[in-house]
Amino acid sequence: MSAMFSIGLSAALILVDASSLIASDVIRAGDLVTTANVSLEEGDAAPSSEEVIGREAKRTIYAGQQVTLDNTRPARLVTRNQIVTVKYIKGGLEITTTGRAMGEAALNEPVSILNLQSRQLVQGIVQEEGWVLAQ
Repeated sequence: MSAMFSIGLSAALILVDASSLIASDVIRAGDLVTTANVSLEEGDAAPSSEEVIGREAKRTIYAGQQVTLDNTRPARLVTRNQIVTVKYIKGGLEITTTGRAMGEAALNEPVSILNLQSRQLVQGIVQEEGWVLAQ
């Protein structure tokens, strides 16, 4: 019990000197959070700016509102109807084709892709460069 209390107390002490990210401009839904559209202000505890910068707004965030992990999401690398490169890799074999994304997805998220050659739906995981690794 005392270990939990000391952890809670140290967390509370960290929150005393907390700063929060505040939107300095209107950030529209789907726009990326950048250092140009937010500012750091003293106040409530917030995630560090490194965690929020580069994410996209889930909904419009007006100037003066706090920017948090709750009102942002990882940036979408693939959007619905986008033509993407699809790769199937097994050992030394690599097959590459193109497909149409049937939904949106961020890095390491699953997405359905319509193979444009075979007209079959395949599932894949979005990779850092924006291509999809078929499973």
